[in-house]
Amino acid sequence: MNRLLRLTCLVLAWVPGLTVAQEQSVRPGINDSFRDPNVTEFVGKFEVERREVFARRQAIVAACKIQPGQTVADIGAGTGLFTRLFAEAVSKQGRVIAIDIAQKFLDHVTLKAREAGLTNIDTLLSKPDSTELPPESVDVAFICDTYHHFEFPLKTMASVKQALKPGGRVIVVDFHRVEGQSSDWVLSHVRAGQGVFEQEINTAGLRSVGELDLGLKENYALVFEKPRLEFPTIAKFGGVVSRTTAAEMPQAGAKAILDIVTDSKPQEVNKGLERVARLLNLYGTANLRPADVKITVILHGDATKVALKNADYGRRFATATNPNEPLLTALRTAGVEILVCGQALNYKGIADREVAEGISIAASALTAVINKQTAGYAYVPIH
Repeated sequence: MNRLLRLTCLVLAWVPGLTVAQEQSVRPGINDSFRDPNVTEFVGKFEVERREVFARRQAIVAACKIQPGQTVADIGAGTGLFTRLFAEAVSKQGRVIAIDIAQKFLDHVTLKAREAGLTNIDTLLSKPDSTELPPESVDVAFICDTYHHFEFPLKTMASVKQALKPGGRVIVVDFHRVEGQSSDWVLSHVRAGQGVFEQEINTAGLRSVGELDLGLKENYALVFEKPRLEFPTIAKFGGVVSRTTAAEMPQAGAKAILDIVTDSKPQEVNKGLERVARLLNLYGTANLRPADVKITVILHGDATKVALKNADYGRRFATATNPNEPLLTALRTAGVEILVCGQALNYKGIADREVAEGISIAASALTAVINKQTAGYAYVPIH
């Protein structure tokens, strides 16, 4: 097991109840009461002054700084208390999506929206491990007294991250859980405290921004952000998050051969090739030019087809063009040397004439890697 994999396992092991795949619920049965909820009873529990987030609802919405025209996802909307408030904040030009695992709650939200004349509210039935939101469709995701109900927090938050637009925010309001201070109900009902939840959300790829100062006693309110991706060297491919104060920054003079064997669907850009773009963009965020490093790519195995000309790729895979061609052109323009394994071409029945211009045919991937390592290149396998 390599050092990076060991570190990843250690980080995830630190978070109670989580595994890399997270195939099992971290709190089985926590949502049993929502499978067939009595909505009237829950209105009586959720929309009463003794509930802190209800009493402070206007202050919470104001602190979220929702802008007219935005799209807000109210995740775990329940009776729709915050859904209706957000619908007013986004104005008629914006949208609010009420998300819940219980259809009865969503039906209630729709009814109350109609009664209030609110036409900018949609509903979405979620799964236990996914919000089911479309990619990059949401400006703000709001999760109030609901995160502790996530049975698959990593998977659910991964779906939230995917749904956020770049720079989009997540606001999580949940109960303080402190041994010796919190109520017996909180200690038995909420599985972990603020620190654990924050670590889980960070692990899902969302960056901590801060905490809202709302004067809450029972709850806290955390803000997270989906980092904006930058493309300083290779446009549109391999976006990265700038880390200008990182302990280990990219350095000039590096030499690397990236060994790509990853497969991809015929209509999609090869993920291994996109990692090459990401590497160059990482150097770009450190104000380094492509000429400051030497990068060689060797394609073989299932990645061999990446090297095909548009016409030959289209003929073999029934597509209009090779989807990798724009990225290949951008990489070559940036000075990346691209090789394809001659043995792989032979094995897969690809003629030399089918290889796109600017891609050189190596005798083999194996010898190309050996040659480059002999010349001082670092070997980076991309499988």
